[in-house]
Amino acid sequence: MTHNTPAQHTKSATDGGESGEPPTKKRFERRVKRTSSLTERGFACIALDRPTDGVNVGHTLRAALGFGARMVILGGADPKINVQKLSTDPGRAYRHVPVLEVDEIFDAMPNDCTPVAVEITDNATNLVNFVHPERACYIFGPENGSISSKILNKCQFIVKIPTTMSLNLGMTVNIVMYDRLAKATRSNEA
Repeated sequence: MTHNTPAQHTKSATDGGESGEPPTKKRFERRVKRTSSLTERGFACIALDRPTDGVNVGHTLRAALGFGARMVILGGADPKINVQKLSTDPGRAYRHVPVLEVDEIFDAMPNDCTPVAVEITDNATNLVNFVHPERACYIFGPENGSISSKILNKCQFIVKIPTTMSLNLGMTVNIVMYDRLAKATRSNEA
């Protein structure tokens, strides 16, 4: 028959020991690596201004996950859009990329983030020549219209994809996010 008995503890010099001296603090050496293992700085988030079609929201979520966007903001989205049940998001990106549904996009935009509108305007910069900011929030307009002038006026940059006609919202998001990734990859290799 075995009896459970408390383990014997012998005091060491650091906890008072048998010498009767008061305990002294143990010294722990901490060697903390203060640098990140990330190879690239910055981040991107995607914002949709008044999206109306869940198909395009699904494509956007999929692009966010695939191209490493840190969050998706849905500003004034159609209430019928259920982010958890989008047929065009089979990977369930909402489980990996935060989705914020807000009335005003700028209320959810991270601090120290450059707003970049993606819109066809006369004064827009061609995406081919655009140098992406380190920390950017790319804002895309609705399927059936343009980004509101209230939002455009707050954007530091306006860029356009050089096409002969407007593109589908989901496709536009993918092109811009790919362009950011491709240019970052090229600059890291140089």
